[in-house]
Amino acid sequence: MRAVPVVIWLITVLHVAVMLAQTAVFPNVRSPDELKHVDLIVQVEQGTAWPWPDPGTIFVTEGVTAGHFLSSDRLWSGRQFLADRVDADGPEFAPPRGERPSFADDGGLAPWAQEHADGTTEAVTNQLVQHPPLYYLLGAAALHAVPDWATAPMDQVWLWLRWLNTLVAAPIPLLLWASARRLGLPEPLPVAAALTPVAVPEMEHLYSAVNNDNLLVLFGTALTYLLVRVMTGDLSRRTALVVGLVATAALLTKGFALMLPAWIALAYGVALYRSRGRRRVALGSLVVAAVATLPGVAWWVRNLVLYGAIQPHGYRTEVPDLTPVYGWSDGGDRWLGRLLERFVTTFFVQDHAVAEAHDASWWAARVALVLVAAGVVAALVRGTVPRMTAVVLLAAVPMLGAIVAKGSWEQFAAFRDFAAAQQGRYLYTGFAGVVLVAFAGAAVLRPAWRRWVPAGVLVLALGLHAAFQYDTWILYWMPEHESGWAAVGSAVEAMAFWYPWPAGVFVAVVAVGVAAAAGVVWQVVRRPAGEPAPSPMLTT
Repeated sequence: MRAVPVVIWLITVLHVAVMLAQTAVFPNVRSPDELKHVDLIVQVEQGTAWPWPDPGTIFVTEGVTAGHFLSSDRLWSGRQFLADRVDADGPEFAPPRGERPSFADDGGLAPWAQEHADGTTEAVTNQLVQHPPLYYLLGAAALHAVPDWATAPMDQVWLWLRWLNTLVAAPIPLLLWASARRLGLPEPLPVAAALTPVAVPEMEHLYSAVNNDNLLVLFGTALTYLLVRVMTGDLSRRTALVVGLVATAALLTKGFALMLPAWIALAYGVALYRSRGRRRVALGSLVVAAVATLPGVAWWVRNLVLYGAIQPHGYRTEVPDLTPVYGWSDGGDRWLGRLLERFVTTFFVQDHAVAEAHDASWWAARVALVLVAAGVVAALVRGTVPRMTAVVLLAAVPMLGAIVAKGSWEQFAAFRDFAAAQQGRYLYTGFAGVVLVAFAGAAVLRPAWRRWVPAGVLVLALGLHAAFQYDTWILYWMPEHESGWAAVGSAVEAMAFWYPWPAGVFVAVVAVGVAAAAGVVWQVVRRPAGEPAPSPMLTT
């Protein structure tokens, strides 16, 4: 920790401030499945979802509906005009802050029944019990520490859980910096690597929401650092044990971690190939990592034994019939085109209303993709990082993509669903590896040019966030009939009104973020090009 430079701590503060700011910009439930994640945390804390229930047997509770004022599903109505819901005499749809309903006020643990168009009602199943329980146990423990949370305004409880999620993601810049240093990337490329989470607006948004992806991405980023150590000569059993324990924790968090054992085997395979006289040591460490991974694997074996599927459906108590009915000729090209488009767009930015508009944020995502691809190609062609190492680091994303594509295709083939499970966030667990290889490609630049790479990341971040925030404020906050600065003022007032905590909290977050951003800019602009990091790259 003493070796971490000031600029990395400033980047970490900026990263946290950006995440915390998103908790005000995005109303509660306006993140993927956030309502059901909060509900499951609440049910674990209350004891109705622990021991872990069978799929299809848990319903969303009535009490969590007190925590939001927008739909948790798609915003079919388009722009929300939240500034118009607050008039001079007070709110139109909610009481003042502090007087809003609590979990207990809105029905507590009673099943939440949604009304259909024909007037009938049906309890809403919480399908997230298809996931392992680790994230929800940790969330429930944090919730249990809040005195009388069930009688506090639910929107404030919701925000508390969001802030805890930002703490989960806080170490990611530090891990990226440490990984780049271990790879031997020349300065200031490790600094640029640490900055990349700030340059991906949708990632910062997700980290600020209640979502089990956040814990999985932390484990994936930590595992990336550990595998870099393995491939650069660390064959100690202690490191192998930590590799296995991190993999087990990830496997107890979400199903996308099922690719981690193969990823670990690839990394140790490279280490075995390179170790020559130490192959027995490398093989022994691989065995230690494998044994430490077994508890996480056991959860998925349990699913297969109990439910007949590695990952049960969630909505149903039985495994659904996914017998293929449709094939490629029934629109497979359309399915594939949408899958690839969603992977790119929703990796960098968010299509909140599923409008699929080719707007500024859509194009900004493509610019970012081209820059990342250019760095990866340069690294592979010029060998700025050992190619076997690069292949292992890159492998996580295609493995994750294959898991997503398999599940999405099964839904298409069975039901002709063109859109199932197509989200870029599912690739975030492999984000760190791609970042490291992309910045390794920047090592081909002359030192005088290379020193400006962190500044370039900041410029890219500014452009992406500008497009991202413009879309967000237009969709949620801007009034319908005002324009110019008057409209912006109305939108800010509305956001301050709906925010669960006093507006001064948000102002303080923004002030800290601005100060950290200024410090980062000063550091990266004045920072001279340094020597390569002390850990040398291996050359296979």
